[in-house]
Amino acid sequence: MKDALPYCNTGKAIKGYEESAIAKREANDCVVRAFASCFDVSYDYAHKYVKENFGRRDRNGTYGTVHKMTELAENRSQVNYKKVKCVGKLNNYRRHTLEYTVNVKGEKVNRKMTVGTFTKQNPVGTFFMLVKCHAFTIKDGVVIGNHEDSTKKKRVLLHAFEVK
Repeated sequence: MKDALPYCNTGKAIKGYEESAIAKREANDCVVRAFASCFDVSYDYAHKYVKENFGRRDRNGTYGTVHKMTELAENRSQVNYKKVKCVGKLNNYRRHTLEYTVNVKGEKVNRKMTVGTFTKQNPVGTFFMLVKCHAFTIKDGVVIGNHEDSTKKKRVLLHAFEVK
């Protein structure tokens, strides 16, 4: 697809993913894969970390990811010598929002950030991205996750975290 973002296969981007016995029997592990690719750790290490610190249960997905990633940023915690930084403006609910204001016919209108807009504004860096019920990584403009993450550029981005 010519309008898609560059895409890297999960098996190539994550250390030990192809050989991992845990990865072969896992499902709903998008947060684990995004975590592993953002922090440059092996799949098995990311699986253990997310299970212990985010409260993930095997084959059931991860709930409360926004809260846990925000905690990592606020506590300045390091994983593999990398820190997390929240992206966006702080709103009234102590969450970072990615909404921005544009002028349409003289009126100010709030818009929600999409994956395509975010990649144009942030071409360099490693980002942990959260959309509705899913997580993936964008590393220097290349999507690491499911192939559809690179094709759905108009998908509304709920939260983003920069990993340095």
